[in-house]
Amino acid sequence: MRALALIGNKRLRKLFSIRENSPSLQVPNNPFAWFHCASLGEFEQATPVIKEYIALHPSAPILLSFFSPSGYEPIVANQPKWLRPMDKVCALPFDTPFRVRSFLKSFDYKVKFFAACKYDVWPNLISELSNAKIPTYVFAVHITENSKVLKSSFMRWNWAKLTRVFTQSHESTKLLISKGINAETIGDPRVDRVIELAESSFPPEGLIEWKGDANLVVAGSTWVQEEVGLITLPWSEKYKLIVAPHDVSKQNIIRVLNLFNATGHTASLLSDSKFDTPVIIVDTMGQLTSIYPIADLAIVGGGFGKGIHNILEPAANGIAVITGPNISRFREASVLLDSGVLSIADEQNTLPRLVWDKITQVKPKSNWLNSQKGSSIKIASILP
Repeated sequence: MRALALIGNKRLRKLFSIRENSPSLQVPNNPFAWFHCASLGEFEQATPVIKEYIALHPSAPILLSFFSPSGYEPIVANQPKWLRPMDKVCALPFDTPFRVRSFLKSFDYKVKFFAACKYDVWPNLISELSNAKIPTYVFAVHITENSKVLKSSFMRWNWAKLTRVFTQSHESTKLLISKGINAETIGDPRVDRVIELAESSFPPEGLIEWKGDANLVVAGSTWVQEEVGLITLPWSEKYKLIVAPHDVSKQNIIRVLNLFNATGHTASLLSDSKFDTPVIIVDTMGQLTSIYPIADLAIVGGGFGKGIHNILEPAANGIAVITGPNISRFREASVLLDSGVLSIADEQNTLPRLVWDKITQVKPKSNWLNSQKGSSIKIASILP
C-alpha cells in the first residue's frame, strides 16, 4: 500500500501523510475517553455526544481520532473551541496488529472506553481493546437487512465483540440482536446537532432585508435535476429563491447562474451582495445552516440521483422539505415523511408543481423535530 501511495495515488498519499504527521500521544494523567469518527460528517454527528460527555466528566481527557483526511485536516486546522488543552486529536493508525498495539502502547492503554460514530469498526483495534478489557461502543447506527454488518460473517463476528451498539431505531436493534450483537435503541444525535446549529445560526448580512415579506424557497445541495425544475417557476418580489449547488466550483456556479439568467430570470451571486434579484446563487460552502432559518420551504438535492443530502438541517428550522424519490437508505427521511415534514416529488417533472403548491400556501413552522432530541445526553450518560 505504501508503494502505491508513493507512485501517485493522491488519496493514499493523504491517508499516509496524516498518520505520519499525527502528533505523538503521551500517557495522560487520567484515562482517555476515546471517540472515533471516520470523517467530518461523523464528527458533526458525534459532536453533541462528546460535548455532553465533557459536561458530565470534566476531568476526563478526550481522545478524538479520525480515519479520513477530510475529517482530520479541518479539525486540526481549526479545532472546536470546546476542546481543551488536555484533549487530543489524532489520526487512527492503519488496522494492523503491530500498528494498533504500538499506538495503544504510546499512551499505555490508558483508555476508559472507545466509542465510534456509526460504522467505522476496525477488527484488530476492537480485538486489542477487548483483550485489554476496555469497553467498546458504536453509536448512531442505522442498519437494514441489506447492511454489510449483517451479510458478512466476519463483520458480524467483529461487531459481536462490541460492549454495546446504540442504534437510531428499534428496527436496527432487532436486526442486530438477531445476529448476536448487543444493541440498544437510543436515537440519532444528529437531531441534537442540527437543532443546536439552527438555534445559533444567523443569516448572512443583507439576506433578511432582501427577503422582506416574500415567501422564500431555499434549494440546498442541488444537482441539475432540481435546478432544471426550478427555472420553470415565476420567481418575483413575492416568491424568491436561493439556490445552493452541491458543487461550488467556479465552473458549476457559472453554469447555474447562466441557467437561470438564460431562461428569463434575474439571478445574482450571494458573494456579490447585490440583493436586487429574486434569485440568489450561493457560491461558497458552509452557508446553508445560516440560510435555512429564514426559509419558508426547503428543497434538498440528490433525490433524483444516488440519494438525498442533509434533510435534518432544514427540518430543524421547522420548515417543510421536498426531495426526489431516492430516500430508501436514509432512516430520517422515512420518519420525516411519516410526520408530514417531508414531501416527495416522485418524478423530476412533478417537482415544479409540488414546490409551487407548497410555497403559495405556506403552513406554520413545525416543532416536530424538537420532540426527537435528547439522544446525545442518553449516550453520554451510559458511557463510563
